[in-house]
Amino acid sequence: MIIKKLDLYIIRLFIIPFLIIYSLIFIIFMIQFFWSQIDELTDKHISVPIILKFILYFGMSILPLITPIALLLTSIIIFGNLSESQELIAIKSSGISLFRVMIPILWITFFLSIVLYLFSDFVIPKAKMKAKKLGYRISLTCPFLKLKEGNFVNLLPNFFIKIEKIDRKSENKNYLREISIFFYGKNLLFNTIFSKKGILIPNDEFIQLKLMNGILYSENFNEFKKEQSSYQIIEFDTLIKNLKKPSEPSESKIINLYDYDFYQTLNTKNLIKKIKFLKEKNYKNTYKNKIYLSKLQLEFQKKFTFPITCIIMFLTGAPLGAIIRKGGIGYSTMIALIIFIIYYTLLTITQNKVEKAEICPWIGAWIPNFVFFPISIWITYKTVMDDF
Repeated sequence: MIIKKLDLYIIRLFIIPFLIIYSLIFIIFMIQFFWSQIDELTDKHISVPIILKFILYFGMSILPLITPIALLLTSIIIFGNLSESQELIAIKSSGISLFRVMIPILWITFFLSIVLYLFSDFVIPKAKMKAKKLGYRISLTCPFLKLKEGNFVNLLPNFFIKIEKIDRKSENKNYLREISIFFYGKNLLFNTIFSKKGILIPNDEFIQLKLMNGILYSENFNEFKKEQSSYQIIEFDTLIKNLKKPSEPSESKIINLYDYDFYQTLNTKNLIKKIKFLKEKNYKNTYKNKIYLSKLQLEFQKKFTFPITCIIMFLTGAPLGAIIRKGGIGYSTMIALIIFIIYYTLLTITQNKVEKAEICPWIGAWIPNFVFFPISIWITYKTVMDDF
């Protein structure tokens, strides 16, 4: 009876602070994302509902990262308060060990880990796909969103454009300077345009590009010989090109358009199928295909690493709170941040190495947990045995 009352008491102590801390960390991440993207989102005349959708999809994607740090901080605070108020000493004097006190929250952590895996496997991939669809629709409605100064951009299929300077100070935000364009015309003939300045004007069916003071280099096709016959050079004061917008593609085509992170839209089942298919086709024979496969394998491993990280962070935070004997936000937050910064730094370094195919994907994904798991077990054991 005493044990049951103790379990309920510990759970009550944990639930409300955890929800508050989880919400605060989530809000901090969302604010950071919004401020980092505020120029891109608000300077391009994107409607508020679309901005809110992007924020929602981003919020879903960061939940696997937020959950471990929320568990770590909450466990440090709760067990720090119990230790500071001498409640842990009273509990131990009645013959109940620290580990037994940790068990009800440990079960909650197990449950959260399972929920986190299911969420990252079923909800997050769908959110990523919806974000990509939304991004593609916006790129058609607001094509200047894709433009980057000094870089060639695939604005439309078979149409590449490079802008040296985008005039962002004038009222007309899509006023362009020093424009280079490469595109394929009829019969897949290659055309090049260099223009001093121009304006990009989107509408419902076309993207109108008004160019001024430039030169057009175009290939001519010989109708009789059915081959390229000459190269034409035309100087112009004003040239207007109407570029037809493509229809919205299927999910598979959207994934190909965003090939650099397509794997984030796949669940565990699809990742296994894709990895198996690539291995059977021997896609390791080139450096590019080796990286392609490594990213898939890394994403597959990450489905399981974050749920395990939740358990490790609790097993680290609870005994640390009992050791430091300090509750409250300040001291606990400092310790939690130090631990999580070390963890996240390891995760980032190893993930980058995996994406460059420098280390094995499963090793890279699990190294942070391999480092912290024995530490958490050692701290828990030492604290339970009163060896500190």
